[in-house]
Amino acid sequence: MTQSAVSKQVQGIEERLGIVLFKRTPTGLRTTYAGALYMEKITAALRLIDEADALVAHPDARVNLNIAVSPSFAQYCLIPRLPEFLDQHPGIRINVRPRLVTGRDRSERFDAEIQLNTGHAAGMTAQYLCGREMGLVAAPSLLRRHRVNRVEDLDSVRMLKRAQRGYSWDEWLAEVAPGHPPPGAHAPEYEGFSLLLPSVLHGLGVAIVPLCLVKLQLSSGALRRPLGEVVEGRYAYYLMQPRPSQSGPQLEEFCNWLIDMAAGLRIPPSV
Repeated sequence: MTQSAVSKQVQGIEERLGIVLFKRTPTGLRTTYAGALYMEKITAALRLIDEADALVAHPDARVNLNIAVSPSFAQYCLIPRLPEFLDQHPGIRINVRPRLVTGRDRSERFDAEIQLNTGHAAGMTAQYLCGREMGLVAAPSLLRRHRVNRVEDLDSVRMLKRAQRGYSWDEWLAEVAPGHPPPGAHAPEYEGFSLLLPSVLHGLGVAIVPLCLVKLQLSSGALRRPLGEVVEGRYAYYLMQPRPSQSGPQLEEFCNWLIDMAAGLRIPPSV
C-alpha cells in the first residue's frame, strides 16, 4: 500500500470517528492521546484476526503468547514446570518477558501478566495464583552452624531483608512473636527474591519468603523451615489480564493450566 493510500485510510478513520489520530509535525507524524488510546485498543483485536487467519490457512502453525512475569515467579515456579504445558500443547509458543514495576516500557503489549501485588490494578482482572503463605526458610548449612528452634534464636543469625514491600519481618513477627524486634537498619537487604533466595540457599542468612517459590527446594532438602510456621500475608502472585479480555482459546488453555499449577504450590497452614 502506497503512502498516499495509507494517508487516505487514516483520514477516513478520523472523519468517521470525528477525532484526530495523528498530529502533523515538521519531523513527521505523532499520535495524539486519542490516537494512542485507539491504537492500544485495536492492537489486540488485530492480533486475534491475524491468529485466526493463520489457524485457518495453516492449521499446524504455532500461536505466540506473550506473557509478562515477575522474575522470581518465572525462575522458581513457571519455568521449571513449563515443559509440562509445552509438551501438551506443541502448537503454542510462550514468550516470557520480565514484569518489573519500575522501568517498564508501557508500549509493550502482553496477553497476560503474572504480578506480585495485592490483586488490584486499574483496567485489569486479577486471578489469585499463590504466594499468600509466607514463612521462615534457611539452608541446612546455616542450621548446622546455628540452632534455630525458636524466634529468640534468630538474634544469632543474619536476618536478610527484601527491599520491596511485602513479606517483611515486621509483618511476620507480628503474627509469630508480637513484640520481638525486627532486624535493624544494618541487616543485609536484597532487591527482589531473585537475589534474596540464592543468598539464603548459600547459607548467608535466613529470610521470610513466599513458600510457593521454594516448594521444590523444600522437597529436595535444599531449604528447610526451622520453625514450621505459616503466616498469611497481604501480597501474592496474581494472573492479570486486560479488561475486557481479548483472550483466544490458546491463551485460555495456558491460563487454566497456570491456575491449576499454582494451586498445587500452595502450602496450607497445618503443614
